[in-house]
Amino acid sequence: MLFLILNVRVIHVNRYMNQNTQEKVFIKSFSEYGDAIFRFCIVKVSNIDLAEDMTQEVFTRYWQYLRNGKEMTNTRSFLYTIANNMAKDWYKKKKSDSLDEKMESGNIPKDMSASPETVAEYQEVLDNIEDMEQKDKEVLLLKHVEGLDPKDIAEVLEETANTISVRLNRATKRLQQQLGI
Repeated sequence: MLFLILNVRVIHVNRYMNQNTQEKVFIKSFSEYGDAIFRFCIVKVSNIDLAEDMTQEVFTRYWQYLRNGKEMTNTRSFLYTIANNMAKDWYKKKKSDSLDEKMESGNIPKDMSASPETVAEYQEVLDNIEDMEQKDKEVLLLKHVEGLDPKDIAEVLEETANTISVRLNRATKRLQQQLGI
């Protein structure tokens, strides 16, 4: 019986990375995905300070996950899932303001180097996306702002890749109709 207990402990210890390895994995993940997660949070909540806090919390939860020795197959999808769930929780707690109010208050950065036409076109697209249903907004932003493919979006939203592809196609058509394209 003692051998079995020792054997289980060895397997259990082997599942856990040592702290040095955990730190390297964490730093690599933060370097690769930190900015993208921050941009995703900005798009979701339209508030830079809140997006910074959410990004910090996403990586805090990721660190705890690593420290607990849990296995992960796709770090990128895992991080986006955490961020997406946090945004959903935030929306449940607070009613969102209109995109125009957020632009006026300075919570969404404007690209000052872009031409006025480009800024106006960008604003028109954002306004139209803002008016869309939440499920359409999510897939469009994840695809076109964050550059995720349908498979990764499916993991983030806990849907099938086929469902996401269909939603992307339909949401894109609806956006094009709204824009008169």
